[in-house]
Amino acid sequence: MPGPVHGETSLEPSTPRASRILVWMLLAVLAAGQVYLRVRQDVSLPYFDAADDTGFFRNESAFQYRYALSVAAGAGIPELDRDAQYPEGIRTRQELTLAMEWATGWSWRLINLITPLHDFRWFVLLFSAVMYSLCIPALYLITVRLSRAPPVALAATAVFALSWAGMANGIGTYVFESFTLPFLMASLALLAAALDQEQRRWRLYAAAAGALLALALASWHFSRFHLAALFLALSWAAWYCRHDEADIARLRGCVAILLVFAFAAGWIFAPLRHTAFALSPAMVLGYGLLLTISRLPRRVLFPALAAILALALGSWQASDLTAYGHVYGLLWAKLRYGLSLPADPAQLSPEARLLWMGPFQSPDPGFLSFALLPMAAVILPRVVSALSRRSPAAAERDSAAGAPAALVDALLILYLAGTALILRLVPILAFLLCAAATRLPRRWLRGVWLTGLLFLLATLEGAKALAPASPFNPILRLSAAWAREESHAGVSYSNLLDLIHWLRTHGGPGRPVLANFGLSASLLTYAGTPILLQPKFEAPGIRAKTMRFLRALYSNEPEFLAFCRRNSAALFVYSAEDILDESPGGPRYTAGDMRLKPDSAAVLFHFSPQRLKDFRLLHENPDFRVFAVSDQPSQSGPIPAQDPVYDLGRFSPVTGADGSLHLDVAAVNGRIAAGRRYLFVARIMAQAGRGEDALSFYDAAAAAWPLDENSRQESGRVRAALAAARR
Repeated sequence: MPGPVHGETSLEPSTPRASRILVWMLLAVLAAGQVYLRVRQDVSLPYFDAADDTGFFRNESAFQYRYALSVAAGAGIPELDRDAQYPEGIRTRQELTLAMEWATGWSWRLINLITPLHDFRWFVLLFSAVMYSLCIPALYLITVRLSRAPPVALAATAVFALSWAGMANGIGTYVFESFTLPFLMASLALLAAALDQEQRRWRLYAAAAGALLALALASWHFSRFHLAALFLALSWAAWYCRHDEADIARLRGCVAILLVFAFAAGWIFAPLRHTAFALSPAMVLGYGLLLTISRLPRRVLFPALAAILALALGSWQASDLTAYGHVYGLLWAKLRYGLSLPADPAQLSPEARLLWMGPFQSPDPGFLSFALLPMAAVILPRVVSALSRRSPAAAERDSAAGAPAALVDALLILYLAGTALILRLVPILAFLLCAAATRLPRRWLRGVWLTGLLFLLATLEGAKALAPASPFNPILRLSAAWAREESHAGVSYSNLLDLIHWLRTHGGPGRPVLANFGLSASLLTYAGTPILLQPKFEAPGIRAKTMRFLRALYSNEPEFLAFCRRNSAALFVYSAEDILDESPGGPRYTAGDMRLKPDSAAVLFHFSPQRLKDFRLLHENPDFRVFAVSDQPSQSGPIPAQDPVYDLGRFSPVTGADGSLHLDVAAVNGRIAAGRRYLFVARIMAQAGRGEDALSFYDAAAAAWPLDENSRQESGRVRAALAAARR
């Protein structure tokens, strides 16, 4: 295999032209394979309906899908969107990053000029998958840079391309990660090339890395945190190469170029300018790094660092920490409490409680084992090499060391720590694991056995991604044994659809809806109703408003009515999980007090709507109730045909000595979950034509929890079919 050529000017180290063409063809095949696996999982989701996109995207994905749909339809995005945060509105240019939505909408419009498309939801899924697949060539360019061995680099890239960890976050979602992560990783690949001493045109690559970084900063709020990690990793690389003046000079130039592009992005793009990004903690790290490696005299260095820090501290109070202080606070809280939510929610700040949920949770062992096994074995050769009896100096001589390798290693360590804090970072960790795995002794890199083992690992990951729920998947059983037990069954998709369809008919633009922030985006996007709360927490105003809503919900009816009137709510959607979810991170926990008061608004909405004075029940299903904010009493007696989940007697209520209401929610949740499991099996049996077995599971489901009308009809049809067959 040809060795590296001094003065290399291409992004990819020297390889015969025919070999390069073959490699890039194989990379295209890997990208197509990843797109296929990801879209296959999208359409396999139980709530995917090829004929109707209603309710498919949830939370932030639904919020972003609405804007992309508006751009695709030619309507654009309003500067002040009152419907998305009624009545004050959300300032879209300042508070949101909209590059992904604009790119998706305009891509749809341009393609429609060539060939007509009809399913925008399908296009969004495909667009996201194709964009994300651009991480694959970025990874290859890094791995071939570190290893100088294209076969090994290609095999390590295949492991990431086909891995479940690499694609799982994007399944069934429309999130910034799918759009922006390729910019971040391509920027890293270009930076690694610029830091390589064998590159003569390093300034060009550093500038390209800076330009892609600027695009990432403009399109995803997380990018500023990645920039902070990047500057920390570059600091380690500077220390690692401290005795090599050529490496330090190259590092100094690259950091300066990155800072120029990041600084320019901070002034050009409104969301960055609005938060004074030029003086953010990430940028201050960069300024400090540049001054430090510039080898300035101490009499100049220390005053310069002090001046930058003083300016930044003044800026943070009014800008960056206002917008992102909740993230810094969450990270500190996770470290303080050992990555576990404390039993008493009052020990956390309101913003930490609000953010410590969903993708910002710390991953449990079950999730990590399923996501990273067997993929994590990609790093085993590196570990074995480090633990071998060869001296570290000899190992270094055998490997492609220097600033690029130090940069990737430092980022891997930082993202290992970051993933322990926030599970959303798993795909970036998977990328860096595969990149760092190729820094091996040259005698190993020449071996066909290493390439074969990595391709075998990629095959195993591809099989897992093809059928993640297969009973033949041993990782599924292992992860199930370690998974965190869920205390609440969650929302049924059929009940969500029922709510959306009802609001389409009875809601509308003139009836603003108050609902929890996780649900609201779906109602805005699919029912067309203005919402009071939205899930984009970068703006401090929405965080404060959400906390006021939760405090009012678990207070009394007059206080909750005052919140509704103050924000012009016409309808309120109550979620049964406001009572049923007792888990850390649930709404009761987020509100700051797990105890329930018998006269709280939430208790009345759930168990006693007839006692409400200013809210009138309009519609209900097992997961949601819709109330009109009204001066008329709800009803003059008990509500007929009430779903069993709203029956107080099933919860074994007890009033405590402190006057709080104690409910056996765990037992109710257990019966509901058991009923849903039996129904799931019953439907499988019915589809397989095993009527007797299906009936037994329908009966078991009814014994665990009363069946809803649709399930009773299903059971009746199976019973009638069996009776007809016997006759």
